Amino acid sequence: MFRSLGLILSGNVASAALMMARTLLVSRLISLEDFGVGSIFLLTLAMIEMMTALGLQQQMAQSADGDSPSFQNGLQGFAAIRGIFCAGLLLLIASPLASFFGIPQALWAFQLIAFVPLVLGFTHFDAHRFGRQMAFGPTVTLGLLPPAASLLSVWPLYQQFGDYRVLLFSILVQTALSFIVSHGVAKRPYRLCFDRSAMQQSLRFGWPLMVSGALLFLVFHGERSIIALRFSLETLALFSMALSLTLTPALVISRSTMSFFLPQLSAARGTRSYAGLVTATLQAHILMGCAMVVCVALFGGPFLLTVLSEKYAAAIPLLVWLATLYAVRVFAGGCAIVALAAGHTKNEVITNLVRVSLLPVAWLAVKDGGNVMILVWIGIVGEAAGFGVGLSLALGRQTLPLRPLLMPLAIAMLILGTAVMVGNHLSWGAAAALFSASFAVLALTMAELMTYLRCNTATGFMAET
Repeated sequence: MFRSLGLILSGNVASAALMMARTLLVSRLISLEDFGVGSIFLLTLAMIEMMTALGLQQQMAQSADGDSPSFQNGLQGFAAIRGIFCAGLLLLIASPLASFFGIPQALWAFQLIAFVPLVLGFTHFDAHRFGRQMAFGPTVTLGLLPPAASLLSVWPLYQQFGDYRVLLFSILVQTALSFIVSHGVAKRPYRLCFDRSAMQQSLRFGWPLMVSGALLFLVFHGERSIIALRFSLETLALFSMALSLTLTPALVISRSTMSFFLPQLSAARGTRSYAGLVTATLQAHILMGCAMVVCVALFGGPFLLTVLSEKYAAAIPLLVWLATLYAVRVFAGGCAIVALAAGHTKNEVITNLVRVSLLPVAWLAVKDGGNVMILVWIGIVGEAAGFGVGLSLALGRQTLPLRPLLMPLAIAMLILGTAVMVGNHLSWGAAAALFSASFAVLALTMAELMTYLRCNTATGFMAET
């Protein structure tokens, strides 16, 4: 178990680190304004990707037919159609987007990024199939080589262009390598199947995830979109940097735990140990979310100043607050995995609707003169409310107990509150000691997670419980 978890986590951490290194290098080399323009390209790609997500890769892991060649070919055919659709949509909205964000000189760039979903639509799904056998090496390779090539391309691109085009073309390099590597690690021949019944089956599974993806775009990028419209490109660049430093670890955790826990929970459905495995999964997310906030509180500010100098110093006050926001999102990620294992794909839609419902409030707050920090505070309230709803749905629909989570959640709230309220007012040593003691207490309240870790495998956990 630990070898698989270590491989997934180290691979995702390394992949995220490479992409973060690319972002940091580009932001250091180009101006704040150019980095703000590049952030709009990333925002546009995220919008298209998340608003058309059908969970095709998750279906490879969750579906009982995931090992079937015909099922895989059908998913790949559907992915190709989706890629063509997204590319066409990007071309269609390129001109309005360039005008909307006030950068008409970058119209050609909005048109060029249409190649990203088009190329990714023809990637091979074999790497995702291997995860069903807990073989994650190909997935790790797929996650490492493309961003590594993208990072290596930054300096020569900077020598050639020296502006926002550096980020644009480095993204295209990563896209091309993702396509090549996905086919390179595959064992099955690449086939496309356009079976209507298979597509309908995928749509039944995926439409709630597509709605959820659209909501997730607003969850992850709603505040950034508001800033892009109401504030300067420099403010957008500062917020985008703070967002990258905090959202990236949250996404690493979520992707790693989805790959690791979802197959185990799906296999344990209907057994007497299932409830304990659900609790262990949720406790693991609480622990990792708190760890993320503590790391940002202790190391975030010094790291940003060391790597980017005073150029991005104004982003430091945002770091711990944004980390707290995404820690609560990590908590909710455990609920999403538990719901998905049971086939309850609508849970996440409801959870994200709660979060998104506060975006109009955020818009009104800055429209009437509010600052960026108010956006973050409103976001935290929305995330907390969404997590409460998601937890209630995940446990209530499966008649699972809440009691084992009450004490861990109470201590987690104290840790998050300490991080944002007193973390910046204590010496580094005092803060580290306080957080270490808090984590020791938190771990003592997580009996199910400790049992799971002691058993080393889900099978051992099931035998003991």
